[in-house]
Amino acid sequence: MRVQEVQDPKAWNEAVSAFPITSALQSWGWGEVKRLSGWRPVRVLVLEGSEAVAAAQVLLRPLPGTPFALAYAPRGPALGRLSDLPRVARALGGFGGVYLHLEPEVGLPSEEPPPAFSGLFPAEPIQPGYTLWLDLTRGEEALLRGMKEMHRRNARLALKRTQVFVEGEEAFSEFFRLFEETNRRARLLQHSEDYYRAVLKEMNQPLGEAFLVVARKEGEALAAGLFVGFAGKVDYLYGGSSRAHPEAKAPMGMHMGAIRYALERGYRIYDLWGVPRRPEGSHAEGIHRFKEGFGGSRVQFPAYALPTSWLYHPVKALLRLRKTWVNLRVRGNPRDVLG
Repeated sequence: MRVQEVQDPKAWNEAVSAFPITSALQSWGWGEVKRLSGWRPVRVLVLEGSEAVAAAQVLLRPLPGTPFALAYAPRGPALGRLSDLPRVARALGGFGGVYLHLEPEVGLPSEEPPPAFSGLFPAEPIQPGYTLWLDLTRGEEALLRGMKEMHRRNARLALKRTQVFVEGEEAFSEFFRLFEETNRRARLLQHSEDYYRAVLKEMNQPLGEAFLVVARKEGEALAAGLFVGFAGKVDYLYGGSSRAHPEAKAPMGMHMGAIRYALERGYRIYDLWGVPRRPEGSHAEGIHRFKEGFGGSRVQFPAYALPTSWLYHPVKALLRLRKTWVNLRVRGNPRDVLG
């Protein structure tokens, strides 16, 4: 196997979207977003002869005070089948990192243990390890029937009581105000405003799109979400809502607007993006109850590490310690939000 770097956005997105196991976080635009956080994207095809076996967007960031870097393929690499991962990982190598972190978006059933691979260590996922997928190919009425009764009732109420619009940059200020308000309420960390503006800009890319969905009552924005579409899936990445007018069921209206838009555009999967591994007692237990009400399939994304230095175990321990400290500082609890 050999690797070949790709430097054209359209060619890269065409290659990534051709694989059945793929993600918007492997698209060109996501690499450009992550530059704002100090990461450098490298995009390579893994070739066997003339055939592409995988495509990997690897993000690199130096470890301060060392000659090493962190190397991470967000929800990647893109693959034809999960069983190819070990040999693809060996072909990729470490990119000068202490280890290469991999988390292909394969969507395994949540109750099944992820497969073990020789030479790869199980790892904590960086992106949410569990989510709920809605099968959009079933159509709106089947999706409504698959919801819990209260959710189905609230969805119908929301569609009557709110006005829902799919929008672009002109609605960003409303989205960000609601997003910040929700994060303060839930004691969640967030990036700068420029970061989310970059998501909206850069994910509008060849073969992909980013959009805002806003639910309003009498002109007042009550719920808003930032969504990305790529390779047949729509991902709900960020959202927020106001506590005003709870009778309007605005968060349900926002999601129903996004689902309808995704159905119109021919997307196959609606990803609610992140539920706790163990919902009971989690900081995100309420988020889980809300998302679970939509029905759908609970899936997991396994994560693996390919060590390339003796520093792998110490660095891994230090990163875990740092994450625990941040959890304690922000929420007073060492447990991860989606742990």
